[in-house]
Parts: sequence; structure tokens; C-alpha cells
Amino acid sequence: MKKNNDSNPSNPTPETGRVYRVWRERFVLPLLFGVLIFGAIALFPALSASKSALIDGIFIGTYTLVLVTAVFRFSYNTRITVFLLSVYMLGLGELLSLGILGDGLFFFFGLIVFATILLSPRAGIFAMIAGIITFIFMGRLMLGGEFTTLNPNAVPAQLEDWVSAGGALMMYGVVVVIGFQQLEKEFSSAQMQISSTLFDLREERNNLETRVEERTLQLRRINEVERAVAATLDINEILPVSARVIQNQFNFYHTGIYLIDPTGQWAELKEATGESGKLMKEKKHRINLNGKSAIAQVFRSKTGQIVQDINRIRLENSLFPYTRSLILVPLLVGETIFGVIEMHSSRENEFLAADLDAYQNMANGIAIAIENARLFQEAQQSIAEMQATQRQYLGSAWRTLTSEKPLQYALGDADLADRHGLEAPLSLRNQIIGNIFAAGASEWTNEQRTLIEAIATQAALALENARLVEESQYTALQEKTTNEIISKIWASPTMDSILQTAARELGRSLEASEVEIEVSLEGLNEAE
Repeated sequence: MKKNNDSNPSNPTPETGRVYRVWRERFVLPLLFGVLIFGAIALFPALSASKSALIDGIFIGTYTLVLVTAVFRFSYNTRITVFLLSVYMLGLGELLSLGILGDGLFFFFGLIVFATILLSPRAGIFAMIAGIITFIFMGRLMLGGEFTTLNPNAVPAQLEDWVSAGGALMMYGVVVVIGFQQLEKEFSSAQMQISSTLFDLREERNNLETRVEERTLQLRRINEVERAVAATLDINEILPVSARVIQNQFNFYHTGIYLIDPTGQWAELKEATGESGKLMKEKKHRINLNGKSAIAQVFRSKTGQIVQDINRIRLENSLFPYTRSLILVPLLVGETIFGVIEMHSSRENEFLAADLDAYQNMANGIAIAIENARLFQEAQQSIAEMQATQRQYLGSAWRTLTSEKPLQYALGDADLADRHGLEAPLSLRNQIIGNIFAAGASEWTNEQRTLIEAIATQAALALENARLVEESQYTALQEKTTNEIISKIWASPTMDSILQTAARELGRSLEASEVEIEVSLEGLNEAE
């Protein structure tokens, strides 16, 4: 940031001069109109009281000159010059009329003040010199008797009066000039400080706007990475997609993704970009998590890390000679870390401490996507196993059922010569339990095929429901019979009656021709 280092406050900066100049230009026109208004009030009484045509001419000429410069458009310097000239002429007229004991000193002092304020301290000095010279010249004429005051009633002045007036004019003039110079210095200094502050504020605003734009672009890129990763549920595709999208969005020098091996001792490079990354993957590059590398430190601390030390980066991996900045963020799910993402940049100071949270959020999104893909894969595997078990169960159940009794029904002529056949499987949860075969004299239309396939689907569901109903009825009957037999056994009072009841009820329920129950420990002893 470049600032104005001018060591002399009396030399205002262009901005300070412009502000001061605008103020003076705005002030001069109201000043002239004020002079015209109050001058008109004082002009007519002065003309009535004056007995000198010269004084009247000075007053009228001065008023007319001010009126012309105020009404018509003139430059600032012209208007100020006319105004100062009018003040001087009024002071001179007072000297001619009343001498040094009149109001002339007031006008000459006003001349110094206005010249200093409206032009510059140098102009104030010139006005003071002009006043002193006028006093000397007029005093010499009047004291020497070469010129007398136009007003015969004026009090004659002595040499001391002229010297005193000149000294007072010089004293107050010097005070005004020096005071205004100091005021101008302070004003210039304050204006420069304000200008510097405004410049700093503008720079800060521009920097903030730049940082906001950079952060917005960064968040947009991170959202693109998370969106691309969240769009896939294939765990084998998430890492390549993550590395590729990060590389494309941020234009990094290198991007690598490490995953922790099952032993928890090594971080294995699973995905990387560029030729160096490809070479490292082929060599199955891995890093010891008990070492002093940046990846190991991130793994132990579970927090991101920024590395700006080029020597350390080259020392840890010589395959990246153009890396100037490095950021590493952990892949976390809850408090569990299972990987690390490292991103290399060829630009110095590419990563700031404020970037860690943003890149960590990106890593969290990738970690969640990996975890979701893993859970989805496990769920798909569980569903596949359940479906296989279900198909095995259905196949076994229907094989057992069809082996006990044939389930087949036919209608119509069995002669299939010169007929068009159509077969639709009876499919139940991807398990075929039978089929429907139909034959006709003409080709089957698509509508007929669709109708038969729909009927086959509903028939398979109906058959399965019927099987389940029969199975549940059979199970219920068995449970009922078992409960009845158990109730009768528990109702028998003696061991003989228990054995008789058990044998009789089993024979009756199983329709067995012979049932024998024997209680003996011999077989048990032999088995031991």
C-alpha cells in the first residue's frame, strides 16, 4: 500500500488542495453578494455625508466593480482580485477622507485577512506590504503638508499616529499570516490523514471484496467436488472421481488420497493424479504412521495441516519438485480417521489457515460419501444373500411339495402339430417354480403375450400364498395335536398310564401300527 510520505505539511496533497480550492470557490460568490447587500446599506449614507466628489467616485466605482464581477461569470482569481482591490480602494478612500485616525486601518487589516484566507499566506504578506507602503506614502504627504484630508473636520494626525497604525497593521498582519499558515498546516495534515485513512479503507474494502470472491469461488469448487462424489455409490469409483474433480476444480499440482491399512500402521496411496502419482501407485507407495511425516502427524492429531516449508516437502517426497505449498486434511467419520487427502500447489502461500475449515468440510463430504458407499455395498451384499437364501428356500419348498403330489393341469387338445406355442414361466422372486404353456392355431399377439405373462405372475403369487396357507394350517394342526397329547400325558397320574397314554396317542395321531416306549439306562451306559 503506497501512501503519501510528504514531510512538509504546508505543501498539501492534490486532494487537500482540491478540497480547499472548492471551499474557496463556493465561498467567494456569497461573499460578493454579501458585500453588495451590506455595501448598498452603507453606500447611500456615505454619499450623503461625503463632501468630496473623489470619495464618492471611489465608493461608486468600487461598488460597481464588485457588482459586475458578482453578476457575470468570471474566474475565481478575477473575482478575488476585484474584491481585494475594492477593499484596498475603500481603505485608501478612508485615508484620503479622514487620515490615519479614521477607519482606513480597519480596511487595510481586512485586506490582509481576506488575501490570506482567500488566496494564500503569501498574498497576505503582499497585502500587508501594500498597506505599509500606502501608510508611508500617505503619511509623508499629509505630515509634509503636501496633501490634506478631504474631510475638513478630520482630526490632524501626528507622526506617532502613523507609526502606531503601521506597527499595529504589521503586528496583526503577521499574526494573521502566521496563524493561518499554522492552520493551513494542520488542515493539510488532517486532510492527508483523512485521505490516507480513506485510502486504507478503500484498500481494505477491495481486499475484503477480493477475499469474499475468492472464498465464494472456493466454496463453489468444494460444492462441485462434494456433488460429484455424492453422485456415485460405487466405492471403487469414489476415490478416482474425488482426485480427478479436485484436480480439475482447483488446478492443483498434485492430489493424492491415502487410506489407512487394516493394521493401522501404514497409510497406503490409493489414488493420485499426474505421472508422479501414477508411478507412486504402481510402486504401492505407503507411509509409516508412526514416523515424523506430515501425513503421520495429521493421522495422530486428526486435524489438517499446512506446510509451506519447501525443503521439508522435497525431503519427504522428491517426486514433486515444483510444490511450493501443501495442505493435508484427514478423512473423518465421527472421531474415526481412515484416510488423508494431500493437495500440492506450485504457488507459494496458496493455502492459508482460514482455508483449513473449508478443505476439511470437503474432506468430510468425501469421507461420508465413502462411508455411504461402503454401507450401500454391504446392504446390497446382504440383500443378495437374502435373495439367494430365499430362492433356495422357495426351490426346496416347491421341490418337496411337487415330489409329494403332482401339480399340473391341462385343458384342450394335446395334439400340437401345426400349432403355435407360447410358454410363460411361473416366476416367484426370481425363482421359477413352473410354467404356463399355451398353443394356438395362429401367431400370438403382443397383447396376448402380455396378458399371459401377467396371469403367470399373479398365478405364481396365488400358488405361493396357497402353499403358505397349507403350510401354516399343517403347522397349526401339528401344534394342536402336540398340545392335546401333552395335555393327556400330564393328566396321567402314574408312570404306567403316562407310557400308555403317550404310546396310544402317538399311534393314533401318526396312524402307526405299532408304538413301543421303553425306559432303560443300559443304552445310555453303553454310549458312555
